[in-house]
Order: sequence, then C-alpha cells, then structure tokens
Amino acid sequence: PAHGYGGEGILVVKKWDGAQGVVGSGEVITALDLESHIFDILEGAFTLKNLPDQAFIESRVKPHSMFKKLAAGGVPDIRIIVYRKVPVMAMLRLPTEESHGRANLHLGALGIGIDLRTGITTTGVQYQSRKRYIPGTKTKVRGIKIPQWRQILDIATRAQEATGLGFVGVDLVLDDKQGPMILEMNARPGLSIQLANNASLRTRLERVMDLPIPSIDHGIELARRLFAEDALAEVSEDTNVLSVVERVTFLGEKGKRTVHAKIDSGAFRTAIDVSLVEKLGLAPYAKRYRVRGGAGEHVRKAVHVKFRLRGTLIDTVASYSDRAHLSYPAIIGRRDLKGFLIDPATGPVEGKKLRAEQFPAAPSESGTDQGGGTVE
Repeated sequence: PAHGYGGEGILVVKKWDGAQGVVGSGEVITALDLESHIFDILEGAFTLKNLPDQAFIESRVKPHSMFKKLAAGGVPDIRIIVYRKVPVMAMLRLPTEESHGRANLHLGALGIGIDLRTGITTTGVQYQSRKRYIPGTKTKVRGIKIPQWRQILDIATRAQEATGLGFVGVDLVLDDKQGPMILEMNARPGLSIQLANNASLRTRLERVMDLPIPSIDHGIELARRLFAEDALAEVSEDTNVLSVVERVTFLGEKGKRTVHAKIDSGAFRTAIDVSLVEKLGLAPYAKRYRVRGGAGEHVRKAVHVKFRLRGTLIDTVASYSDRAHLSYPAIIGRRDLKGFLIDPATGPVEGKKLRAEQFPAAPSESGTDQGGGTVE
C-alpha cells in the first residue's frame, strides 16, 4: 500500500511461478489471492482513514547471508534516525514467527539496538519486553556485527540531506548482491527504537541540536563519538585491515563462491580463475586487457563481477585465466583495495601473526596485470 500504516497490507511473495507462490509465513498464495489483495489495497483497506490507495509491486530483496540463521523468514531491515546530518539512533528489526516474516515491531518483530560506532547489536525488545536471545534460537541479541556499517550510515545520512527534512527515519535492507538499499523514509518514525536501544531519543537530539555540522562525514563521526556504547569502547574498528590472504565471496547469476584470495597491491587489476567464471555464470566483458608481467606482455579476457571483502561489496571488472597451477584461485588487485590497509604479518581473516615459513610457496605470478591498457 502507498499509504499503509504499521506494515499492514505488505505481502512478501517468493518462488512465484506465474500461477502461485509462497508468502513469508510459508502459506501458498495464488494469482487469484494476489488479485484480491491488490483490490483490498486499492479500496483503502490498509490506510488509516480507509481512503482509496495505490498498490506498489516491487522486486524482492534477498537478505544478506548473515541473516539466514537469525530471522524467521522475511527480510530484516535497519532503521536509522538521522537529525541534521547526524545519525542519532539505530536498530535492527528481525522478523519472527509471530510477525509472519515482517520486520515490523507492532506485529511481533524483534527490535535490537545498534551501537553507532561499531555497528554491533546491543539490547533486544519484543512487544516491549526485553529479550536476551533471538526467539526460537540460542543466539544472543547482543554482539551481532552488521556488515558494511559505515556505508549504511553514509547512505542514511545522505538520504536525510536529500529530503530536506531535518528529522527522518531511514529504513534500509542489506541485499546479498547489491549491498545496502533504502526501503523507505519516514518523517514521523515510531519511537520504539528507544526501547531497543534503552536510551532516550530526546536526550540525543538535544546533544546535537545546536552544533554546527559542516558535512555528512563530520556528522557521522560526531555520532560515532557521542553515541558509542561504553561497553564496546575497546572493540576494534579495524575491519579494513587486510591480511595477505583473505576469504572473498564472489557473486554471480548461478549463486556465490567463497574462496581464499591473495591480496596483491602489486597487481593493478583483480584476476580470477576460469573455473570461477564458469561456476558463477559470469558473462564475458566486451573489452580485453593488455597485461604486463615477468613473462612479457599479453592480452587477457575479462568479466564483470561483484565480490564481498570484509563485509564490503565491490563491483569491478576482473581478468581471468587458468590459475589451476597457482596457489590461489583469485588475486585482489590494488584497483579494488581503496579504503583498505594491508598488514603483511597477519594471517587469513583471523588476524593471527604468521611466521614467514607459514606462507605457502606460491608459483610465480608472472603475467599479473600491472596496469596495462585495454584493447577492444
């Protein structure tokens, strides 16, 4: 519904085959059921004053893989309250069995506060009652790290500035392939976010009300300093520090593949094995790239590919070739390492210090793209 209230009237359908599909609760819905529901929307069944309304049909978001074990179906979302370029409060809303796959607190979804500095969850609430564990699981509500948190804050703050509204609630989802996406913005967002954070929204607004905020980056950093939770003060934010080998998830039409990739700032462009191209169903790129290496100069084919590195979604063009004789099926070149630091003394992902002899002796990477040009 264009003018719905409290999440009423929203229907999430998956596995649609043209005649029927499945809704968030697991029930089957037919084309006739869907048609009837649309007529209810048009007649205003889900508006506050029962006035005629409009129905929107949107593509379904595929939640980030980290949410699969946390939410009882449906799509979790993140609400961020932004005031004059300063994010002042945030929460994660997880669908539950009671909410029938909807991330709406009034319908029984779980609201979990988020620390603005680290993007780590803190306290949970359902129907105004405190929850220590996610319903139906043994997972604590506290300590969940939200991927791409800095990017989420940036998108929400830019959205607030674009609306011209001084105060707005921005609802975002984290799509498995496209990353953070805005669902909607509310000029009068609900106040249950205070319960999820166990904090006063008014107090936070008053702290920044008279402060000059020259830029979006300034507003975000101010929020991360003012509204950081004391208990998480010692938690490191160095998620952008990479080791020489990282787990990287490549995304394609046929799904996704997670592999160990070498982080190589000496190479300009990311390079992947031809087997990954085939398994992911990646379409060849129109251009080919001239590569310079120890074995001379030659031309390589390329593909458009997306991959996730330390929670950051990267959209790039990578060259590909047969890397079966090399230690890693992929190398990540410096073109795709903007915003990251590399610590050559740390091991893969876990951050453990490694001795030199612990690194595998990889065959020569001659032929790695060192920044050569393109050929049509």
